[in-house]
Amino acid sequence: MKRIVYILLLLLCFFNIGYVNADSLDKAYDYTYEEINVDLASKYVILYNLKDNYKLLDIKSSERVQVASLTKIMTCIVAIENINNLDEKISINSNVFSGISEYSKAGFNIGDKVTYRDLLYGAMLPSGADAVNALVLNISGSEEEFTKLMNNKVKELKLDNTHFDNAIGKDSKDNYSSAYDLAVILNYALNNNTFKEIFTSRKYTTSNGLVLESTLGMYGRNINVDMIKGSKSGYTDSAGVCLASYANVGDVDYLLIVLGANYNNRSNAVRDSVDIYNYLDKNYGYKILLNKDKVVKRLKIIWGKKKTYDVRVSEDVNEYVKNTIDVNKLKYEYKGINNIKYGIKKGDKLGSVEILYNDKYIDSVYVYLNEDLKFYHPVIYSIMFISFVVMFLSFVKIIKRRKKKKKRKDKRR
Repeated sequence: MKRIVYILLLLLCFFNIGYVNADSLDKAYDYTYEEINVDLASKYVILYNLKDNYKLLDIKSSERVQVASLTKIMTCIVAIENINNLDEKISINSNVFSGISEYSKAGFNIGDKVTYRDLLYGAMLPSGADAVNALVLNISGSEEEFTKLMNNKVKELKLDNTHFDNAIGKDSKDNYSSAYDLAVILNYALNNNTFKEIFTSRKYTTSNGLVLESTLGMYGRNINVDMIKGSKSGYTDSAGVCLASYANVGDVDYLLIVLGANYNNRSNAVRDSVDIYNYLDKNYGYKILLNKDKVVKRLKIIWGKKKTYDVRVSEDVNEYVKNTIDVNKLKYEYKGINNIKYGIKKGDKLGSVEILYNDKYIDSVYVYLNEDLKFYHPVIYSIMFISFVVMFLSFVKIIKRRKKKKKRKDKRR
């Protein structure tokens, strides 16, 4: 009898009752976009889908280059973060016009009393060097001190290819950035409501009646720029024509930096940007690649009060893909645990589902247990089973003994 019980307990030990977690599965891969087929004049480009932070296009985005007035993006966000009262009035003095005779101006005059807000719009919309100098001198007292603030922000943002030695964007071997770094700076700045309001404005009237207009109208003449919600242009001989822009196309927000376009046509950077946005509008968009109601795998439940569990995603997988993808031709491959066992809880990871199109990987998503399952407790039921077996064997043994006794009695007779 002891031998039988021992064998049954040994079998129970070999019976796996634990939940196997799927955390060891590889993390989902990033979607790889096909090359955006647009003929560009710009030499350095980076493009982001801001909704999902997807990088869609990268052309030499890490190279250090002159960035002209795109410098003023950093100038303005640093100024905003160091101004206590945007509506405080200051006076424009002669020092504001020192060394900027060859640069564009907002139109302020010596003796004007304007607000910091007016100066920020003057620096951003018409790219006024006079507005920049007024900000710099009133906030830090000198350009040297103000550029220290700019470079401190560079360190804070952990930018490897950016350094500033002036706030206007003058050509200088020590004033440079890259398309990638500028994208980081602009993305950071757009999270500031004041900056975003200024950056996305086309026209502004200052407190003293000066009308300021964005250079987008000048550089984008005869080009439909309606999708561009905000921009900062730049141009110098060394930098070429540049544009940093924020756009909304097909309900998707994009951030685009184009640098180094040939300056034989001042509209090159704007035209490149619009061509890219139009290409995205025609060729890309969001599609539901996997519906939350679709069963991607049916798993057996061990010791469960229900026999199987249908694996589904918790919500529709709505991804940014090429419009040519036919969702009816998508395939799904489940990778995870093969059955569900006692100990699993609602919310535990089961595995992942890879989405394939023409046998090419597109995306993957994790899947989780989305309900509380009820189990027959394997230990309790195993003990009950063993007890039943022991009782049955004991009963059989008793019957055998009684039969033997009866046989002995019959022989005596």
